[in-house]
Amino acid sequence: MNNFNSLYADQYDHIYAEKNYASECDLIEEAVNRFATNPPKTLLDVGCGTGNHAMELAARGYRVTGVDMSQPMLDRAVLKANGLDKARRPTFICGDARHFKTGQLHDTAIMMFAVVGYLTTNDDLLAALRNIRRHLKPGSLFICDFWYGPSVLSIRPTDRVRESSTSEGRVIRAASATLDIVHHTADVTFKLWSLKDNQLLSETTETHRMRYFFPQEFALLLSVTGFSLKTMSAFPSLDTPLSDEAWNALAVAVAT
Repeated sequence: MNNFNSLYADQYDHIYAEKNYASECDLIEEAVNRFATNPPKTLLDVGCGTGNHAMELAARGYRVTGVDMSQPMLDRAVLKANGLDKARRPTFICGDARHFKTGQLHDTAIMMFAVVGYLTTNDDLLAALRNIRRHLKPGSLFICDFWYGPSVLSIRPTDRVRESSTSEGRVIRAASATLDIVHHTADVTFKLWSLKDNQLLSETTETHRMRYFFPQEFALLLSVTGFSLKTMSAFPSLDTPLSDEAWNALAVAVAT
């Protein structure tokens, strides 16, 4: 499994500054309103990263526990959460999706931003889904998005370069990917440069292995780990049908 290093974690929020976390939390709440039998109070955010979903949902009144295996990412999350009222700050735990423990049962669990794709083997994925199920009350929702296999094979990953402005200057990120169609994975290599007045401050390279999934495959994985699929759609919508033009799929399941 991949683990973001400190240099990448420090620039993560700059790189994804345009990502609309509030809108995605609207989508999560729409799924909750549509499929939950009882209004949830506690929410588990697995692979929470720097805490952007967790803090938005905490601000909306949920008691949020965020879990991530990257301590540098969690350090950023804790720093940002200090700006929230103490009673609404999420609890952050450094742990592996396969065997973390929060010591409580939760009403809802999420894995957003294709985090489930970091579980690239069947054994790891089954272990993580079973662990999440152990942390949920019966009838609780599990909401996640993932790379949609038909789209990945149809569109194919392309090389991309993104530049972001920071208080210190600029961050440039280049991404390239190679597919392994037998194992349903893509090795995505990120190269990151931090510059100030065209002077290089730091650089880092990481390769992340991501898994993509197919609809019946993912439904089966949910079924054998204690979940029943409620809906699968083109992210970010609960109603748009899947197609080979939708890079991400959204799944909503209930803990049985």
